[in-house]
Amino acid sequence: MTRRIAAIAAVVFASTVLVAAPREDEAKKYAADLKSKDAKTRVTALKELGKLGSIQRKLTEPYTGDIMAALKDSDANVRGEAGRTVGLIDPTEKKEAIEKLIELLKNEKAEAAREGQETGIGELGATAEDMDLKKMAREALLEARKKTESKREQKTIQAALLLITPRKKN
Repeated sequence: MTRRIAAIAAVVFASTVLVAAPREDEAKKYAADLKSKDAKTRVTALKELGKLGSIQRKLTEPYTGDIMAALKDSDANVRGEAGRTVGLIDPTEKKEAIEKLIELLKNEKAEAAREGQETGIGELGATAEDMDLKKMAREALLEARKKTESKREQKTIQAALLLITPRKKN
């Protein structure tokens, strides 16, 4: 009986290790794709890193710098997806990430990039435990809402604001 339990435990442990290894390999592959010349490849890599990071932060921690660097990419879609990804991976240096996204949002001309940055700010603000960080994120989003006339972007901002401060039920 003890042998059987030990064998089952060994199989469960081995399968857990085998599942974790491919995810780490995936993260490494997508991080390498961030250096691709093709913007669509970089956007896909950011989306996949966001998915992996939202599952398990440690999968994307080694690549946080590369993801943050993508915030300054020459392609607006890449910059927007990088903003979303930063929000999903929940970096350990949350204050710096929020400040960086706010700084970029203030000067961003492309709507696609702004929407991603706004979503990222909302995601980070929602998970921030520090009330000052939540307030900073909220104020930046309210300021962005004043600047835009785009209905689509206003909806994105409203969704990001609701992440930070959900509506109260009546």
